[in-house]
Amino acid sequence: MLSLAFATLATSSKLSLSGSVLKHDDAARRTLALRGGAKAGDIARIAGAGLMLADGIGRFAYPHKVVAMLGADTSDVPALIAARSEGHWRLGLAIMLLADASDARALIALSHYICTVNLLGDIPGNDALDAPQAPLIVLAAVFGALGYGTARGVVPNWMSPASCILNGLQFYLTPKRAWAVYGADGKGVSDLALAKTRRIGWGLILRGIYLGSILAGVARKDAFGYVLAGTAVNGILPILSGQTKYDFGTPRGQVSFVLIAALIAASSMWR
Repeated sequence: MLSLAFATLATSSKLSLSGSVLKHDDAARRTLALRGGAKAGDIARIAGAGLMLADGIGRFAYPHKVVAMLGADTSDVPALIAARSEGHWRLGLAIMLLADASDARALIALSHYICTVNLLGDIPGNDALDAPQAPLIVLAAVFGALGYGTARGVVPNWMSPASCILNGLQFYLTPKRAWAVYGADGKGVSDLALAKTRRIGWGLILRGIYLGSILAGVARKDAFGYVLAGTAVNGILPILSGQTKYDFGTPRGQVSFVLIAALIAASSMWR
């Protein structure tokens, strides 16, 4: 009987030990998956959007430094306004790229709300230009309503990418006209102000491409890759035209920017 009891105790101890070992192995595997399970696309997206976020904050907070870095006149008020505006519109794009994209409608609604905040952020600039505030206030209200309607399922999803691309094209192709629409006709006419306005427009186009890609069922990492690839393309154009002084000041800085954007895009879309 005693030997049977010891045998039973030994067997139960082995089972208990085996169970604890199995539990430990499972926990270890989960920990390893958590630590090493991040894919290159996820890392590239977070790194790229993080850099965009930091860049946007810098441009929004220190427009004078941005203008001075480019060797331009810091008394160019429209250029300062455009530099700051470029910063917070870029912030909006970065936030959208970091947001959850599993629910396309929620992402589209968020995009409308971000546009509302961006438009409200442009209002103080009109004071310095002695331009009317009404156009920006009306547009902000419209985009706020679109966000609410999208979240409720009333507004179709395609309206956001379409409006982003159309408005972006207007800013990029006809920057002077864009200033006029915002009530500041004839204000942003310096080369730097126009260059910054075009960059805002390109950012809107990229926002539309990202949203349209998500709606089309493209994987999030690939949609992000398209955005960074588009960013690289926009960086190549000044190099070809010899107008790098309005972006990074020197051809070397512009080339570095293009290479970094292209590398992040390739990493994001890597299979």
